[in-house]
Amino acid sequence: MTVLAADIPGKPARTQARWLFVFLAIVVGTCLAIDLVARNRTLERWLMAKSSEYSEKNGKLFSNTGNFIDYEERIFLDEIPNRDFSKGGIYFFGTSNMKWAFTTWDLPDDLKQQLGNYGIGASTHQTMLRLIRYLGEKGLFASGDKSEVILGVSYHLGSIELPSSYFPALVRRQDLYVITPDDRLAEAPMNAIERWWRTEKTRSAGFLWDVGRVVNNWVQTMLGRSRQPPHNPEAYRRSWREFMGQNWQQNIDREVGRLRETIELLKANKVPVKIVLLPQGTWMNDLPFGAYYDSRVRALSQATSTPLFDWSRAFPDSDFIDSNHLTVAGQTKFRDMLLKEEAERLQRKN
Repeated sequence: MTVLAADIPGKPARTQARWLFVFLAIVVGTCLAIDLVARNRTLERWLMAKSSEYSEKNGKLFSNTGNFIDYEERIFLDEIPNRDFSKGGIYFFGTSNMKWAFTTWDLPDDLKQQLGNYGIGASTHQTMLRLIRYLGEKGLFASGDKSEVILGVSYHLGSIELPSSYFPALVRRQDLYVITPDDRLAEAPMNAIERWWRTEKTRSAGFLWDVGRVVNNWVQTMLGRSRQPPHNPEAYRRSWREFMGQNWQQNIDREVGRLRETIELLKANKVPVKIVLLPQGTWMNDLPFGAYYDSRVRALSQATSTPLFDWSRAFPDSDFIDSNHLTVAGQTKFRDMLLKEEAERLQRKN
């Protein structure tokens, strides 16, 4: 008599379990392989080189995302957790025009380890203060005069942060950080395994996203379909009037107060601090925000004896990709200015 598999007790269940195990092994193995590739720094540097190259050719913004979806994810999930702030360094803070002012990915490793660009898109002085407090707890304040903080400022920081704004949304994105009721940035409570899993899952997704982005930019370059759109000063001005709102003076006053608090916090912890008025295109000249904000910042600089460098007119309009963000060439020029200004401090650290 022939015995069928179906007649053997438990055989179908064991077969299904075996195939389920094989499927899970394939999925887990694939995920681990992608994560391993995503953690390769040489590959990350190559992807950033290609992204920078195509951004320059296509007239697009270049952002040092590393193997993450965006710049800020790389900062909060990779750079900050792996940097020892107690050793000192030169750290830059600001909003998106600081974030896109210069890059560090292509610098020599010894120099790159001394610099940190922590410009956060669509942020305010409230955001900046919150981040500096957090990094102070991570060792920045303990470093004292081994560190220096450069606050890259412009009137864009004088807006108002809402719960729906970019930074609060960024904090909620992976639930790895929280903003506490007393307005401090903190790590969300979770065990090390879960934190590692969420971080690596995000890194792997970002790596695949970046590969797709580079391929898309390559195709656009080959087809000649991507070109920098012409500047539209009236559209820029209209957009920033809407962004700043009717209460812009009140908002700027409040945020400059937070800038004062930031400066006083750094000085109380003996961390040297400078202010840089970031480059702006000439199409901003007709707006009232810049003149009002700059005058308040200059007065604050004098009142607190904080060095101030006015680089707001340091670049021609051709070095801007849009209303106030630099092209790849502009980023390189700005970085050269910064490194020249900070050469003595960098030499002392070496």
